[in-house]
Amino acid sequence: MYLDVTKPGFDWRVGYKLFVGFVNPRPIALVSTINAAGQLNLAPFSFYNMVSGNPPVVMFCPSLNRNREPKHTYRNIAETGEFVIATVSEAIAPQMARTAAELPYGQSEFEFSGLTPAAAQLVKAPLVKESPMNLECRLRQIVAFGDQPAAGQVIFGDVLAAHIDDAVLTAERDQIDPRKLRTVGRLGGSYYCTVTEPWSLETPKV
Repeated sequence: MYLDVTKPGFDWRVGYKLFVGFVNPRPIALVSTINAAGQLNLAPFSFYNMVSGNPPVVMFCPSLNRNREPKHTYRNIAETGEFVIATVSEAIAPQMARTAAELPYGQSEFEFSGLTPAAAQLVKAPLVKESPMNLECRLRQIVAFGDQPAAGQVIFGDVLAAHIDDAVLTAERDQIDPRKLRTVGRLGGSYYCTVTEPWSLETPKV
C-alpha cells in the first residue's frame, strides 16, 4: 500500500485510521479541567507524551471535531490555563472509555463515568481519585495545526506537582514499577492494550 497524503482530494480519514493503527501503543492522558463557571470536564487523549524533563513538560492533543469546533477540554484550558492529567490504569479503563462520550458542554464526565474528583493542591481542576498518578499542570503553550476537521491543537503544560500512589513504586521508591502500575495503551480503532509483562533491555556503555 502506498498513500500520497499530498494528493488533491485525499481523504484524511483514510490516513488517520492507518496512522493510529501503527503509531502504538499510545499512552492515554485522562485530562481533568474546570471552566470559569465551576463545571468539571474529564476526557481521554492518546496523542500524549512527556516532552521535557527539566523543566518537566507534558503535551497532549485535542483535535478539532468534525464541525471544526474545539473540544471542551481545549475550551476550558484556554479559559483557565490549568489542567490535571491522570494515568489510566487497567482498573479504571472501563470508566475512562465512558469519559469519551460526547456529553453537552458543562455536563460532568466524572458523574457520567463514575470516577471521583478530588481536590488538587496548586490548580483548580480536580484529580481523579481512582488513578494511581495525577499531574497538576499549568498551560505553557498551544500550537494549532489548522482549522480543518481533526486538526491538532497541541497543548503543552508545565508540570507543577505529581500525586503518586506509593503502591506503584519500586522497593527503592525512586521509580515506577510498571508491573504494579498496569497502564492501558491505545491502539487503532476500539483496541487497547495493557502493560502486564514488561521486559528490560540494557543500554550499552561505550
